[in-house]
Amino acid sequence: MNKDRISNIISGIRRYYHVSEASLDLLAGHLEEHKYSKGQLLTRPGTKDHYVYFIEEGCTRTYFPVKGKEVTNWFSCEGDITFSSTSFYHKMPAYEFIEVLEDASIYLISIEILEQLFASDIDLANWGRVIHQEVLFKMQTLRLDRLNLTAHERYDKFCRENPTLLNRVNLGYMASFLGITQQYLSNLRAQNRILR
Repeated sequence: MNKDRISNIISGIRRYYHVSEASLDLLAGHLEEHKYSKGQLLTRPGTKDHYVYFIEEGCTRTYFPVKGKEVTNWFSCEGDITFSSTSFYHKMPAYEFIEVLEDASIYLISIEILEQLFASDIDLANWGRVIHQEVLFKMQTLRLDRLNLTAHERYDKFCRENPTLLNRVNLGYMASFLGITQQYLSNLRAQNRILR
Protein backbone atom coordinates (compact mmCIF):
# COMPACT_ATOMS: atom_id res chain seq x y z
CA MET A 1 0.00 0.00 0.00
CA ASN A 2 1.15 3.54 -0.77
CA LYS A 3 1.74 5.10 2.65
CA ASP A 4 0.83 8.55 1.27
CA ARG A 5 -2.79 7.37 1.43
CA ILE A 6 -2.52 6.93 5.22
CA SER A 7 -0.55 10.06 6.14
CA ASN A 8 -2.95 11.04 8.96
CA ILE A 9 -2.76 7.53 10.41
CA ILE A 10 1.05 7.59 10.31
CA SER A 11 1.12 11.02 11.97
CA GLY A 12 -1.26 9.72 14.63
CA ILE A 13 0.89 6.68 15.30
CA ARG A 14 4.07 8.74 15.50
CA ARG A 15 2.43 11.26 17.81
CA TYR A 16 2.84 8.61 20.50
CA TYR A 17 5.80 6.52 19.37
CA HIS A 18 8.30 6.81 16.52
CA VAL A 19 7.56 3.58 14.65
CA SER A 20 10.17 2.69 12.01
CA GLU A 21 9.42 2.77 8.28
CA ALA A 22 9.80 -1.02 8.11
CA SER A 23 7.23 -1.50 10.88
CA LEU A 24 4.84 0.98 9.26
CA ASP A 25 5.19 -0.94 5.99
CA LEU A 26 4.34 -4.14 7.83
CA LEU A 27 1.25 -2.59 9.42
CA ALA A 28 0.14 -0.86 6.20
CA GLY A 29 0.25 -4.18 4.38
CA HIS A 30 -2.59 -5.44 6.58
CA LEU A 31 -4.84 -2.35 6.54
CA GLU A 32 -8.03 -2.43 4.47
CA GLU A 33 -9.68 0.84 3.47
CA HIS A 34 -13.42 1.25 3.96
CA LYS A 35 -15.63 4.25 3.31
CA TYR A 36 -18.33 4.98 5.87
CA SER A 37 -21.24 7.39 5.75
CA LYS A 38 -22.36 9.67 8.56
CA GLY A 39 -24.50 7.72 11.01
CA GLN A 40 -23.09 4.26 10.30
CA LEU A 41 -22.13 2.12 13.28
CA LEU A 42 -18.76 0.41 13.55
CA THR A 43 -19.69 -1.53 16.69
CA ARG A 44 -22.85 -2.19 18.66
CA PRO A 45 -23.52 -3.70 22.11
CA GLY A 46 -23.98 -7.44 22.25
CA THR A 47 -21.97 -8.10 19.09
CA LYS A 48 -18.35 -9.23 19.24
CA ASP A 49 -16.25 -7.02 17.00
CA HIS A 50 -13.12 -8.28 15.26
CA TYR A 51 -11.43 -5.07 14.13
CA VAL A 52 -9.39 -2.06 15.16
CA TYR A 53 -10.29 1.05 13.15
CA PHE A 54 -7.61 3.55 12.03
CA ILE A 55 -9.18 6.88 11.03
CA GLU A 56 -7.61 8.57 8.01
CA GLU A 57 -10.47 11.03 7.46
CA GLY A 58 -13.56 11.64 9.54
CA CYS A 59 -14.71 11.52 13.12
CA THR A 60 -16.41 8.98 15.38
CA ARG A 61 -17.90 8.93 18.84
CA THR A 62 -18.11 6.09 21.32
CA TYR A 63 -21.22 5.95 23.47
CA PHE A 64 -23.07 3.68 25.87
CA PRO A 65 -26.82 3.27 26.32
CA VAL A 66 -27.61 4.18 29.95
CA LYS A 67 -31.22 4.26 31.21
CA GLY A 68 -32.57 5.08 27.77
CA LYS A 69 -29.98 7.79 27.07
CA GLU A 70 -26.81 7.84 24.99
CA VAL A 71 -23.77 8.69 27.10
CA THR A 72 -20.81 9.77 24.96
CA ASN A 73 -17.45 8.91 26.45
CA TRP A 74 -14.95 9.35 23.59
CA PHE A 75 -14.34 11.07 20.26
CA SER A 76 -11.83 9.89 17.66
CA CYS A 77 -10.67 11.81 14.59
CA GLU A 78 -7.96 11.76 11.93
CA GLY A 79 -4.92 9.83 13.09
CA ASP A 80 -6.75 8.15 15.98
CA ILE A 81 -7.76 4.55 16.42
CA THR A 82 -11.05 3.30 17.82
CA PHE A 83 -12.33 -0.14 18.80
CA SER A 84 -14.54 -2.05 21.20
CA SER A 85 -12.48 -2.42 24.35
CA THR A 86 -14.28 -5.57 25.47
CA SER A 87 -13.82 -7.22 22.07
CA PHE A 88 -10.16 -6.19 21.85
CA TYR A 89 -9.07 -6.98 25.39
CA HIS A 90 -11.38 -9.84 26.36
CA LYS A 91 -12.76 -11.30 23.08
CA MET A 92 -16.27 -10.54 24.36
CA PRO A 93 -19.24 -8.76 22.76
CA ALA A 94 -19.03 -4.97 22.72
CA TYR A 95 -20.62 -2.84 25.43
CA GLU A 96 -20.47 0.30 23.33
CA PHE A 97 -21.64 1.81 20.10
CA ILE A 98 -19.08 3.47 17.84
CA GLU A 99 -20.84 5.84 15.44
CA VAL A 100 -19.39 7.60 12.41
CA LEU A 101 -20.16 11.33 12.79
CA GLU A 102 -19.24 12.40 9.25
CA ASP A 103 -18.36 10.66 6.01
CA ALA A 104 -15.11 8.87 6.72
CA SER A 105 -12.19 6.94 5.29
CA ILE A 106 -11.27 4.31 7.87
CA TYR A 107 -8.72 1.53 7.62
CA LEU A 108 -9.43 -1.78 9.35
CA ILE A 109 -7.13 -4.44 10.69
CA SER A 110 -8.32 -7.57 12.43
CA ILE A 111 -7.59 -7.78 16.13
CA GLU A 112 -6.03 -11.19 15.54
CA ILE A 113 -3.57 -9.88 12.96
CA LEU A 114 -2.72 -6.80 15.03
CA GLU A 115 -1.94 -9.04 18.01
CA GLN A 116 0.33 -11.13 15.77
CA LEU A 117 2.13 -7.95 14.69
CA PHE A 118 2.53 -6.91 18.33
CA ALA A 119 4.08 -10.33 19.06
CA SER A 120 6.52 -10.17 16.14
CA ASP A 121 7.48 -6.48 15.80
CA ILE A 122 8.96 -4.57 18.73
CA ASP A 123 8.16 -1.12 17.30
CA LEU A 124 4.49 -1.94 16.83
CA ALA A 125 4.38 -3.63 20.24
CA ASN A 126 5.86 -0.54 21.87
CA TRP A 127 3.45 1.75 20.01
CA GLY A 128 0.55 -0.44 21.19
CA ARG A 129 1.77 -0.26 24.78
CA VAL A 130 2.27 3.50 24.71
CA ILE A 131 -1.08 4.27 23.04
CA HIS A 132 -2.94 2.19 25.61
CA GLN A 133 -1.08 3.95 28.44
CA GLU A 134 -2.09 7.31 26.95
CA VAL A 135 -5.74 6.32 26.63
CA LEU A 136 -5.81 5.04 30.22
CA PHE A 137 -4.27 8.32 31.40
CA LYS A 138 -6.86 10.36 29.45
CA MET A 139 -9.72 8.29 30.86
CA GLN A 140 -8.44 8.74 34.41
CA THR A 141 -8.08 12.48 33.79
CA LEU A 142 -11.66 12.67 32.50
CA ARG A 143 -12.92 10.98 35.68
CA LEU A 144 -10.91 13.31 37.89
CA ASP A 145 -12.12 16.34 35.91
CA ARG A 146 -15.73 15.31 36.52
CA LEU A 147 -15.01 15.20 40.25
CA ASN A 148 -12.84 18.32 40.55
CA LEU A 149 -13.73 20.80 37.82
CA THR A 150 -16.87 22.86 37.37
CA ALA A 151 -18.90 22.39 34.19
CA HIS A 152 -17.49 25.67 32.86
CA GLU A 153 -13.91 24.55 33.57
CA ARG A 154 -14.56 21.20 31.85
CA TYR A 155 -15.95 22.99 28.80
CA ASP A 156 -12.98 25.39 28.65
CA LYS A 157 -10.56 22.48 28.92
CA PHE A 158 -12.42 20.57 26.18
CA CYS A 159 -12.16 23.63 23.90
CA ARG A 160 -8.42 24.00 24.55
CA GLU A 161 -7.64 20.33 24.06
CA ASN A 162 -10.04 19.60 21.16
CA PRO A 163 -10.35 22.74 19.02
CA THR A 164 -10.98 20.73 15.84
CA LEU A 165 -14.05 19.07 17.37
CA LEU A 166 -15.92 22.25 18.25
CA ASN A 167 -17.53 22.67 14.83
CA ARG A 168 -17.69 18.97 13.98
CA VAL A 169 -19.53 17.49 16.95
CA ASN A 170 -23.23 17.78 17.72
CA LEU A 171 -23.86 19.89 20.86
CA GLY A 172 -25.83 17.06 22.46
CA TYR A 173 -22.89 14.68 22.09
CA MET A 174 -20.48 17.24 23.50
CA ALA A 175 -22.81 17.94 26.45
CA SER A 176 -23.09 14.22 27.17
CA PHE A 177 -19.30 13.87 27.08
CA LEU A 178 -18.94 16.79 29.50
CA GLY A 179 -21.65 15.46 31.83
CA ILE A 180 -23.97 18.46 31.45
CA THR A 181 -27.27 19.20 29.71
CA GLN A 182 -27.37 20.54 26.18
CA GLN A 183 -29.14 23.68 27.40
CA TYR A 184 -26.41 24.35 29.96
CA LEU A 185 -23.75 23.84 27.28
CA SER A 186 -25.55 26.32 25.00
CA ASN A 187 -25.50 28.86 27.84
CA LEU A 188 -21.76 28.28 28.43
CA ARG A 189 -21.03 28.79 24.73
CA ALA A 190 -23.07 32.00 24.69
CA GLN A 191 -21.19 33.30 27.77
CA ASN A 192 -17.85 32.53 26.12
CA ARG A 193 -18.85 34.42 22.95
CA ILE A 194 -19.83 37.46 25.04
CA LEU A 195 -16.53 37.39 26.98
CA ARG A 196 -14.44 37.28 23.79
